[in-house]
Amino acid sequence: MSETIEQLVAIDLGNGYTSYMSGTGEKNGGFASLVTDSRSSQGLGGSFSREVFKTKNGSYYVGDECREDGAVSRSTDSAFYKSDAIRVLLLRVLKEFGHKQPIIVTGLPTEFFHSHRDEFGKDIRRWASEEGYQPAKVQILPQYVGPWFDPELKSIAGKTIEPAAVMQGKWGIIDIGHGTIDAGQFVNGQVSSHADHRYGESKGVSDIHKSLFTALQNPDELNQKLAAKHRLPKEFTLDTQTTEYTMDTWLRQGYIPWRGDRIDIGPISMPARQAFADDVIPRVIKSIWGSTDFLMGIIFAGGGATVLGSELLQKHVRAPIYLADDPWNSIVRGLRRFYVTQNFKEHAKLRTERV
Repeated sequence: MSETIEQLVAIDLGNGYTSYMSGTGEKNGGFASLVTDSRSSQGLGGSFSREVFKTKNGSYYVGDECREDGAVSRSTDSAFYKSDAIRVLLLRVLKEFGHKQPIIVTGLPTEFFHSHRDEFGKDIRRWASEEGYQPAKVQILPQYVGPWFDPELKSIAGKTIEPAAVMQGKWGIIDIGHGTIDAGQFVNGQVSSHADHRYGESKGVSDIHKSLFTALQNPDELNQKLAAKHRLPKEFTLDTQTTEYTMDTWLRQGYIPWRGDRIDIGPISMPARQAFADDVIPRVIKSIWGSTDFLMGIIFAGGGATVLGSELLQKHVRAPIYLADDPWNSIVRGLRRFYVTQNFKEHAKLRTERV
């Protein structure tokens, strides 16, 4: 049976966020990578409004609504890719996608790719088959490959990069996710396979969340690091429901809601963001290149690219920087485009609203 583009679904099973995109580009979605057993819900209020996701092995709540049940983001080690949580996240995507014989393309962090690729592919097939799906194909790629294929990359100044440009010279990719960092390179359109030309570690934006949460618990100490106009109010104190996972929401929305007002979180989070950038980015650069001076450019992806911001990225990178307006979707867009260009050439236009 021949493959069709309608079967294709690209999935980014991220530690903090799960997203997917269909082969045609007409169906996409995403949700927080949080899972709790539906029996954990307390009281009656939520039971009437919250959607229960049912599988043959149980019923679950999936996404941001799980936070009230005590769900937390997954561990950042390889155990996540064997967990019941990632099984449920995958099945939720397949249900929303809706094809019974899907072609599944997804990624694994660099740190685990070679040791876990085959086993992860088998697990995906098994999990899908147990729910009545018949995967036509499962392809696992290194996580950092996706952003290089993202058709929506732009310069820091907002100028769209032409697809042909990334086919020439040496390009670096750094993906800063919720719990992992992945980096690699392409040279003249080919991925560099040498072990020294890729890098991964179990750190990510969650480290910034933890650091910021700790800092906000000690506002007087934090204020000493801030300019007078950016300091927290003297009466500021966190309530009992605020956790490090609240930091994710506040950073995404750009402010802290306080007494009906909005406190700009940019300056307040700068110490945590800068400490992370100063620690991680030089280490990644040193591990692969030593210097970015001889790169045509570096492509940044993942939610961490947004959280850090161009100012902190440029502090450590001398080569031109490229990223999408929504870099957290670069992986899933790139995975989709990779498979389309390799297998459905009649659909593989270099730059349209779909590819």
